[in-house]
Amino acid sequence: MKPLLVSKNKNSAFQSIQAAINEAASVNNHQIEVESGTYFENLKIYQDDLVIKGNGKVIISGNLSAHDLDENGKQRGTFQTATVFVNGKGNCLENLTIQNTAGDGEKVGQAVALYLEGTDNTIKNCRIDSFQDTICLGPLPETNKDGSTMESPWIKKIVERQSAYFSQCQIQGTVDFIFGGAYAVFNKCHLHAKRRSAPNYLTAASTPKDQRGFIFKNCQITGDSPYYLGRPWRPFAKTCFKDCTFDSQLLKTGWHDWNKVENQQTVCYEEINCHYQGKINRAKWLSQKGGTFHA
Repeated sequence: MKPLLVSKNKNSAFQSIQAAINEAASVNNHQIEVESGTYFENLKIYQDDLVIKGNGKVIISGNLSAHDLDENGKQRGTFQTATVFVNGKGNCLENLTIQNTAGDGEKVGQAVALYLEGTDNTIKNCRIDSFQDTICLGPLPETNKDGSTMESPWIKKIVERQSAYFSQCQIQGTVDFIFGGAYAVFNKCHLHAKRRSAPNYLTAASTPKDQRGFIFKNCQITGDSPYYLGRPWRPFAKTCFKDCTFDSQLLKTGWHDWNKVENQQTVCYEEINCHYQGKINRAKWLSQKGGTFHA
């Protein structure tokens, strides 16, 4: 079966990506190709094994933020803001720019660009761009800090053990811009912390106890402002940077405990054979092994 083709051409059968996604589900087609252009859409994908590939410069652009009001007049919250929302397994997004242009989180709140809920989803050669909470990787924690249930009304399939694989992607943001509870591998990606008046946080894992967290391998990390490698959204956060290269904006202490000393006893934060600009000063509750240090 031939891929469904999305194009800005007025003669195209599909001028929106969501229309092609809906058609793919109805006819059991698992391939969509998107021609160059900017598509102002918020996509929802509930299929399994769907491939969406961009041909040329393809931008998927949304601007929903947590402070926006939904159709019921209530604040939208973090988990109804994603430009692209995926709730399935074995899906692949390739050669796409996925952006949320709502703006600075200090003004508009969280604004997710990509939200994955599922298993074995793959992101290849994509640019993912927002400010606060750029990428959300389910599962969400069971409860909010006030004890209420944490959920997204967009979720249709509940998956306890989730996984995602990122390869050669560019990911930009400010606060907690890669966050969630999934096992996720980032290989040869470029993470960039945007300019902000206060320090940025690359990650905010909420890893369930005794499960794997985020692993960054052979990645390049840069910043327009100082950044921490991560802070724990939940106590058993697990994050590892291996063979990665950091620029001079990396703070010497490296990580943050979210102002809770008890988190130091439960998190697993590791750096293995990484490359640093200048000296570092890691606390005893962190694991830093090997590496090279450049003046």
